[in-house]
Amino acid sequence: MNTFPPNIDPKISTLSAVVIGFALIDNFTAAEQNAIGNWFITIGQILENNSAFQGVIENRIQGSTININSKKYKETGDPYMDNEAWVESPSDKQYNDLKKTIDIMKKEIDNLKKN
Repeated sequence: MNTFPPNIDPKISTLSAVVIGFALIDNFTAAEQNAIGNWFITIGQILENNSAFQGVIENRIQGSTININSKKYKETGDPYMDNEAWVESPSDKQYNDLKKTIDIMKKEIDNLKKN
């Protein structure tokens, strides 16, 4: 389970934003404050846009959750990797068939290396 952002009271979260905002005001000109504020707003808009489209995707797939931005998706290319509704364990027959196929392929590769 992801622990960021932490589960804190929304009022405390808002208060921390106020404190950080006032801390950033001190040594900057109005133009610099505007530039920094717009930069933070851009970050917020990117997060909003991404989460909105992620929500649409998740709502279209009933009973499932996917996250195309997750580290696992980026490593494997499969957003359904941890989704129990989509992932099925292979049967013993499928496993044995796959193992036999791999063994045959290994033998063929060895034969090709010899020739």
